[in-house]
Amino acid sequence: MTKQEFVAMVDEWHGILIDGRRQEHIVKKTGLLATSVLICACSSTLEEWVTINGISVTGEGANDVSTQCQNAILAKVERENIDATPQEWAEAMDVCMLSNGLVRKDDLYEYTPILVEATARRINSDVPVMVDDVTRLDLVENDRRTLRFYHTILDDLVEDINLEQFNHVVPKIVAKNSCSVRPTAVLLENDVVFRYFYFDAEGAKISDFDVDISDCEP
Repeated sequence: MTKQEFVAMVDEWHGILIDGRRQEHIVKKTGLLATSVLICACSSTLEEWVTINGISVTGEGANDVSTQCQNAILAKVERENIDATPQEWAEAMDVCMLSNGLVRKDDLYEYTPILVEATARRINSDVPVMVDDVTRLDLVENDRRTLRFYHTILDDLVEDINLEQFNHVVPKIVAKNSCSVRPTAVLLENDVVFRYFYFDAEGAKISDFDVDISDCEP
């Protein structure tokens, strides 16, 4: 079973809960393989887990999610008689934990492109949206560790804008806002670049600039 096949199972696993008697029955039926999964799932709670926003979680919270994932995978084993390697079991646990919003702290960098894509998809579900009285966010594009934000200034034309002042003031404001919000700060901390584009009311380009971790104050 490939990792892609495991990823495809996430929706099916998510939210599956079985009671203690059911779990005991599965353990007996699947034998040593299921027992090894139980050991793997329990030991994983000793690692440092964080939310996909980089916020630490308690051991109890991680254990609850781990147990839920363990039960879901064991149910899948019983239902479809899956034969997978220990590595695939570990990957299955990681994918299930990620579907519940948790990731190992050491793996956060690896998963960042997935979070970048999810961020773009989430924001695009709400665009166009006004970010202030005159600025509209129209689209967000993603590419691995880059997020591109396309804005329109609704009440100005490029020839009426003091570009020197715009390029001096706006990037600083945007960087401060990006660095101060934890979900975006985590992306910046994992080498994501935010690229901002601004256009005037007629679609002419006003300016563009990048924000990265170097723009965040210590």
